[in-house]
Amino acid sequence: MPFTQFNDSGPGGAAERKVHCCVGTPRLRRLDPGLAFGLLRPTLAAVVGVGRLSTTLALVCIGARADITLVAPGQPPAVVVVPDRPTAVVKYAAEELVEHVRRASGVSLRITPESSVPTDPRCAIELGPTRAALAAGIEIERLPAEGSVIRTRGNRLFLAGRDGGGDPLERDTAAGTMFAVYEWLEQDLGVRWLWPGELGTHVPRASVIRAREGDRKVQPRFFQRHVRSGLGFKLEHPALGFTPKAAEAYAREQNVFVRRHRLGRSERFSYGHAFTDWWARYGQAHPEWFQLVKGQRGPAKPGARFSMCVSNPSLQAEIVRLWKEKGGPAQRFPTINLVENDIVGLCECEACRAWDGPPPPDVMKFYSPSSKVYGTAFVSDRYARFALAVQQLAARENPDVKVIGYVYFNYFQAPTSGVRLNENVLLGYCPSGGWYPRAEDEHAWYQRQWRGWREAGARLFFRVNYFLDGYAMPYVFAHQFADDFRHAASHGMAATDFDSLTGQWAVQGPNLYLLMRLHTRPEATTDSLLQEYYDAFGAAGPAVRAYFAHWENYLTSERPRLMAAFEDRVASRWRSFAKVAHRVFPADCFPPAEALLARAAVAAGSDPVASARVEFLRLGLAHAKLCARVSEVLTLADPAATPERGQKVLEELLRFRRAHERSGISNFNHSAWVEEASWKLSTQTRQEADVYP
Repeated sequence: MPFTQFNDSGPGGAAERKVHCCVGTPRLRRLDPGLAFGLLRPTLAAVVGVGRLSTTLALVCIGARADITLVAPGQPPAVVVVPDRPTAVVKYAAEELVEHVRRASGVSLRITPESSVPTDPRCAIELGPTRAALAAGIEIERLPAEGSVIRTRGNRLFLAGRDGGGDPLERDTAAGTMFAVYEWLEQDLGVRWLWPGELGTHVPRASVIRAREGDRKVQPRFFQRHVRSGLGFKLEHPALGFTPKAAEAYAREQNVFVRRHRLGRSERFSYGHAFTDWWARYGQAHPEWFQLVKGQRGPAKPGARFSMCVSNPSLQAEIVRLWKEKGGPAQRFPTINLVENDIVGLCECEACRAWDGPPPPDVMKFYSPSSKVYGTAFVSDRYARFALAVQQLAARENPDVKVIGYVYFNYFQAPTSGVRLNENVLLGYCPSGGWYPRAEDEHAWYQRQWRGWREAGARLFFRVNYFLDGYAMPYVFAHQFADDFRHAASHGMAATDFDSLTGQWAVQGPNLYLLMRLHTRPEATTDSLLQEYYDAFGAAGPAVRAYFAHWENYLTSERPRLMAAFEDRVASRWRSFAKVAHRVFPADCFPPAEALLARAAVAAGSDPVASARVEFLRLGLAHAKLCARVSEVLTLADPAATPERGQKVLEELLRFRRAHERSGISNFNHSAWVEEASWKLSTQTRQEADVYP
């Protein structure tokens, strides 16, 4: 069926285009690169964003509308009005608004405190809780957390929301006004943020900017939208990564980028493996709280990981007692962290076994024999009952308390005993397998586990590790990931927590754009969102679409070989991908992709922005190719590898990184973190990045 998209870039806005795209569930279907050249041309907003002026950027429907002309030749531009004592959020929102309007039109709007506004300005944009906003009926204190209003009244556009007093770039700072600005920039100006930095900021050009008449209330769909930053990787070989100043610049631009995509949260809570120090604290006095394995309580050997005896009532009572002791019942967002330690559930005691449900017939079907889960007991029901028992016990102190756990390892699959949970049991969906690309039946199986937990009554959040995959390579899995996200969103997803934003913008751009964009547009089709991305490349867009389709098809068609490479070289998808990068991406896979980018460069022609964006992708591919070459000669999987054998090509890679570390193509610190666990390195790379080579 056709996907219908309104053209929000023309002066009339009445035009509608139909793009025929697949809206069914994407499995391991092949994407036809040729389709990219048969699609209708991008919307006017996108085309003019790379060099031409349109007559207007707002959607202005034919008929009697009272749209507000904010910028037009020969007219005084709108004034940006802020409260006399604006919060840091409102100040920053005003700066962001002015900068994007300037990039669109060349006009710099003036920011004015409300007490200094002329009595009757031609038009104004009111930001935050101004007196005019109150007079227009905007009651900010009655908005939901992080909520905002976009409203036109007379000659004024109001952008206002619930704001906090902290740093606008911090995820715990309520930023409703800033989010209203970003929503308006997207919807009325066609702005798109493709990747961090100026080059990745797509602002369609316009000589006339209008605000559409309307009254919209906006609230984030999920109470937490979180992608772990990937900025904290600690390196033993810092020469592989950024220089310190480049790392700072990269972090700053990424922080701006994720807030533009409205990442943040309205409820504060913390969670993580909750019992890692409990054996040291309680093992001697209460060994019964810990796993029983082969007749022994606690870790199998000193220092080893251990799981808990979750059926033990005194363990449950102690968890609640400690929560009460720390003032938990009186917290604004009362929560108890129940996340099991980073190990499979192992307890063999009779009480835990009595809580277990029957294992499903396909319990081990999609786990590799090398997986930590393979061959372990199916214990999902005991962990469901554990969460419920603690929640019900704590609810005696505060009925609103939420308990937080993971569905993980051998308690990932949906329970089978009929246990009924409730909305105050919040569980992080954390598969320990299922890396993309998946076979069709595997993809359906993972989604069935989500539905099973949701049908059991739990409230769920996406806590997946899939974005740690791919290293610095063109590892594109956009369609399957988007289908997973949309499936979760349509089956009760309350929040997200992705691990992690590895920042491979130039080779995994479609994955990362969808990761951001789906948080605000989970109902949109995959291809419509990807078209936004490709449209920003102007006339090169179809060739860029074909380029990324090539890599997505490559992974799909080569899936068995790729999986085998990780198995027989004992490489981790998230930690030591660089051991097998040369096998997953051998030298002969690059020329077809290079040809597609050369085609894109020709299509970009004399358009400087489109050409620069294509060059951005070309640099990313060149970096990936170098990484694969180093992988081949330094991989720990090859007993013959030596640092001396790979020194020349490694230094070539590092010189490339120094030359391009301000380009934003990659988070080189993430690449370095993977490489440390994958390559035979000398002490030379233990020097600082601004010293070696």
